[in-house]
Amino acid sequence: NIAKQRETNIALYKSITMASHDDPLNKKAEPILQQWREGSKKIKEMITLLNELEAQERGKADSTYKESKIFINGFGEATTRNITCAGYERMQKQNQKAILSFIGG
Repeated sequence: NIAKQRETNIALYKSITMASHDDPLNKKAEPILQQWREGSKKIKEMITLLNELEAQERGKADSTYKESKIFINGFGEATTRNITCAGYERMQKQNQKAILSFIGG
């Protein structure tokens, strides 16, 4: 639908005449310009709606990912239980920084 509207808008834009000495305000092109503006508004609305729907889908995907996040505990076991010990979280951050610095350079 968006592609069809774009094609229509491009055709309308190409058909707009330039102002001339006989018609300095370009009144002849006014109806075409009006159609082009309406088409542009439709395209913007469709793209906005599409972006909102994609954002909702990403939000759903992110929420399902967060619920099923798996941790590796100190014994090497996979668990879904969040470890809230401050020392563990501090060591995780240090390990992440060390890995990123090793990978990055």
